Amino acid sequence: LAEYNNQLQKIISEGRKFLGDLISQCKTLEEAKLLLSHDYLLNHYALGYETTEWAYPRLDEACLSKHKELVTHDFSQRIFRENWLKSTKLKNVKSGVIQKIIIGCILCPLYILFYLFGYLPMKSFGSLDCNGNLQFEAKLKRFPVLSDLFFHFSVPVNRCISDFSSHLLFILFLLLTMINPNDEEKVLDVNWYDALLVIWAMGFSVKCSKQAFHFLKNFFFSGSMYQSAHQKRSLQGVRDVYNVLQFLCSILILLGKMFKFVGFDCSFSLDSERIYSWPFEKDNPQDYCDNSFLKTGYTLIGLGATVCILNLLHFFEFNSYFGPIILSMRQTAHDIMKVLTTFLVFLIAFSVGLHFSLKFSNMYCEGEYEKIIERQKYSDGEFNCTQSIVQTKLTGFVLEDNVNHFRDFKEAIKTCFWSLFDPGHPEVIGCTEGPPRHLGMFLWASYQVVNVVIMMNLLIALMNATIAGIQEDKITEWRFARTQIWRTYFEHYKISVLPVPFNVPEMIMNLILGIAKRLMMCKSGNVDNSEVPLKRLGEAGVIREVEDKQRKYINLISELCDRYIQMKKRKEER
Repeated sequence: LAEYNNQLQKIISEGRKFLGDLISQCKTLEEAKLLLSHDYLLNHYALGYETTEWAYPRLDEACLSKHKELVTHDFSQRIFRENWLKSTKLKNVKSGVIQKIIIGCILCPLYILFYLFGYLPMKSFGSLDCNGNLQFEAKLKRFPVLSDLFFHFSVPVNRCISDFSSHLLFILFLLLTMINPNDEEKVLDVNWYDALLVIWAMGFSVKCSKQAFHFLKNFFFSGSMYQSAHQKRSLQGVRDVYNVLQFLCSILILLGKMFKFVGFDCSFSLDSERIYSWPFEKDNPQDYCDNSFLKTGYTLIGLGATVCILNLLHFFEFNSYFGPIILSMRQTAHDIMKVLTTFLVFLIAFSVGLHFSLKFSNMYCEGEYEKIIERQKYSDGEFNCTQSIVQTKLTGFVLEDNVNHFRDFKEAIKTCFWSLFDPGHPEVIGCTEGPPRHLGMFLWASYQVVNVVIMMNLLIALMNATIAGIQEDKITEWRFARTQIWRTYFEHYKISVLPVPFNVPEMIMNLILGIAKRLMMCKSGNVDNSEVPLKRLGEAGVIREVEDKQRKYINLISELCDRYIQMKKRKEER
């Protein structure tokens, strides 16, 4: 309830502060790991999409609830980094990124073969679960090269670097498609980079679709004790806008390729029929109309290329210098969207008012009527598009033109929108006289005051406040954003591991292994226990281990509370 919102927020703030103080009382990393690996209430809000194979559910919960103090604590960051590198040794990853990219590209076929036909089958049939994984990895350590080939994609940082390399290749294919060095005139030639661009785009679309499917599955999951809270937390899990942009990029490129393939030659003359011809007969873009399928395809590919290159900013967030800058841009985008929503109301309101006030004016400025006639010819289809160079004689309206911009509602919307970036220009009212001119001037002046004096200054103030809040504690903000990216690469059996486009063979391999596993289970009559935690299997040794860990956890909580009380007493004495 809104009446109790302040009290609830105060309780949440105090609880978060207490947990942050509690982990600060830990003296060693082992104590912090023991504290963060237990959460007896996790079943109330656990998400299948978010729960990873690691043993720190409280850190998962802290990331979802945006408990930045806990997530960015030194002990928490050390735990995240160990899982990111799959190693307890701290090392600088940035110094070897280029080397890893080069080696990864060279050895990529071997890495993929070992994962598909070695690591994945053994993991699927339970040979690499828990202790078996550790024992097998210990045996392979005697052969470092073989161990690296086998476990390469089990390391999150390697999966991230492979995704970065795949994204760079995707951009390279886009640039080659734009340059088109092997183009053959008058022929629809499909070059190797065109084919690879389509394969990469399909791989990205399949990967993003799979992630969206698992999100929707968990969003509509009805078995949770608190369904509304579960759905709210599931929505909080959709934090990575880059996945949405990547899916949009791949779909735009696929649509662009499809439109380009089925492009046709057209004639807009009133006395001629539209002529369809496949691109095999004509592949010169200059021979097509601007609203043909072929040029629409080029436009869609260009838009997809823009989104794809901008998506590189996703990997810039790993850097401590660029990360806070990208984070500030993302946060200010939220401020822009809030102000933009209000601006759209003003835009429509003033556009409708100006259009009604000035649309019936029959007083035209010099040259205005000729422009209107030319635009009408173009919109009515009286246009010949059979020559390679077309003279349209279509000058259009600009803000500086002393013409009435509000006779047509579309032109009114466009004029009001673009005046946001170039305010003023009372000449847009045209040569209208009498009350329509005076009322139109009043509406236009009021609209300029709203834009220039109120909306723009409000947006600047909001953006300054947002950037100041981030810069005040930019290391914490950057650490939290970086950790959110790390978590997307932590291993999960439902999320693709291999980079695009090899995620498609991985999905096929998982399907084959799943069918084979089901057939073997039906034939032998056994129950699948590969996804059941060991503490549920009833083994005496495992039960003793779990009980011992719980006893250590209770003793640690008691000791941490004593330290916390002593710390509070020392502060009061000061």
